[in-house]
Amino acid sequence: MIERHEHLGKLVTDATAQLSTTSPWLVVSTSPAHPASAEFNAASGKDVQRWVGRQVADWPAPIPLGGEHPDVRTDRLSFAPPRQPGRTANSYYYEFHSDGSALGGLQVGTLQNSPPAGEPVWALGEGAVAWITIAMLRLNAAFAGHVSTLGEAAVQVTVICPVDPSPTVPIQVWNHAGGVYGPAGKRQYTSVSSARSAVDLTTCLSPRLAAAARPFLVDLLQQFGVSEPRHVDPSGVIRRRHFTGHDELIHAWANAIGIPSEP
Repeated sequence: MIERHEHLGKLVTDATAQLSTTSPWLVVSTSPAHPASAEFNAASGKDVQRWVGRQVADWPAPIPLGGEHPDVRTDRLSFAPPRQPGRTANSYYYEFHSDGSALGGLQVGTLQNSPPAGEPVWALGEGAVAWITIAMLRLNAAFAGHVSTLGEAAVQVTVICPVDPSPTVPIQVWNHAGGVYGPAGKRQYTSVSSARSAVDLTTCLSPRLAAAARPFLVDLLQQFGVSEPRHVDPSGVIRRRHFTGHDELIHAWANAIGIPSEP
């Protein structure tokens, strides 16, 4: 499994060139212990495109992943928004590899002034971290099943910090615990350690999905001084009320993918 974790490190490093350097990204990557052996072509690329569109249709936020044709190489399919005039970077990015590995990234965070001094920070929403981690872990597991390599895998959840503008603005986790959107922990960082573990991806296609994702949330959030995730309880049940303003969308999503939730 050490080899697969090293493989993930290389995937993340290589993919970073496709991500914006001006805002944070949450990246979830997986690499099966027993890689598949396949090749992609234009036809299989279209099949995966349609498959991806069905997989993300129930996500609680409208991410148009799969709405565009992938970049097709024999060993990799990559999805990103079409380049537009004035757009310097992607807002999402996804790679599916012929060995069953997958890497997905979404831009996260908004610039806020952190009290009491009002210094600028990238406010990383705790709820966004929760649902995105769970959703991308499930999509990666579903892809492993799609190419018949479901089972134990190396998993890595990474927050890629922005390097522009200068001076670098730190990241801080925010939530609505105090009744208004504000800092959840006092710690701010300009670099964050990745959360890594081995996971049976079969679990990620079952009602135990959120339970499988929770240790990664704990690992990431504790770095910012947040001791326990508010959005997933220790048994792996989604706490919808903490997704402030989005509880109905989260309810529909949880029901669609078959994971337990409570008000």
